[in-house]
Amino acid sequence: MPKEIRLWKVTDEGFEELKRNMINREETLHDWLEQDISLISDDLLVIGREVLTDFGKSIDLLCLNSNGDVVIIELKRDKAPRDVMAQILEYGSWVDDLPSERILEIANDYLQKKGMSLEEAFQQKFRAPLPEYLNGSHKMLIVTSELDAQTERVLNYLSEHDIDINAVTFSYFRDGNNEYMARVLLIPESMKEMVRTSTKKVSGTLWTLELLKEQIEKIPNEILRIRLSETLNFAVAKNIFAESLSKEPQFCLSVKSTGGKVFSISFNGSLYAFFGLNEAKKYPTNETRQRFVNDLKRLNLLSQDINLDDIKSGKILEKRLDELTDSEFADLLKSLERDLIV
Repeated sequence: MPKEIRLWKVTDEGFEELKRNMINREETLHDWLEQDISLISDDLLVIGREVLTDFGKSIDLLCLNSNGDVVIIELKRDKAPRDVMAQILEYGSWVDDLPSERILEIANDYLQKKGMSLEEAFQQKFRAPLPEYLNGSHKMLIVTSELDAQTERVLNYLSEHDIDINAVTFSYFRDGNNEYMARVLLIPESMKEMVRTSTKKVSGTLWTLELLKEQIEKIPNEILRIRLSETLNFAVAKNIFAESLSKEPQFCLSVKSTGGKVFSISFNGSLYAFFGLNEAKKYPTNETRQRFVNDLKRLNLLSQDINLDDIKSGKILEKRLDELTDSEFADLLKSLERDLIV
């Protein structure tokens, strides 16, 4: 049954029930939650607002919890209709495939406006270092002022069948100049308790050299298969190969002198470079880091207007491995050899 919240003011004459008011605009609640996400849970860190998905829709708020799992928050004022349910499930399907590097990019783009990186914000919020592997699982949360009985039944059904979804309703009251907010979770557990008691549906895999070689043979795209194999063999031969802990197969290249992982290659062909301020310690000198970025710009893998010191962590590169021409691919390997074997 949908839960009703009633609030009384204690007076000398007895009790005076406060009338529930509507929040004027969805954006108001949106702003409040972005400013203080503890209205929902103390175990959340906001890492993005209006996060654009690959299918052109925007997630209202994207968060991480203390385990490094992603939490999707979709806000809808008044009753949550069926299309809200379909929308948040669609968002969940998109988030499910996001690698750690994409989460880092989304978070750092958002947090650098607040003058910090994801690593810094995570440490400040949870008093713990950022996990190497992010998005081992994800959670979905609908925020609304009222929840109709049909939507509540569907949410309970999905939750009972191991879909990590919940809803929170907010009730807003006014008493003169005083304003009050009350919150109820549909499934009556705190988000932190849910994290501790739930079993992750997907755990990361440590992609060893042997596992990577097995996976490469299964790739139908011939160009991608050949280039992944060549890049992997190159990394091993030059002693800059590094294993990666992730949901999908990928591997990293490290700077030979420091061992710092600075280049990530996913088996869908996407490339990610770590070169921002928080990654500077992975390079022996700042000149080495600058040369690496300049080479990526020269190959049109990074935007020409990127300022090295404006980036906290790194960027997804603008071409996939299989989108490079043969000469660009050969030049990329030469650049990696020049920039990482130092």
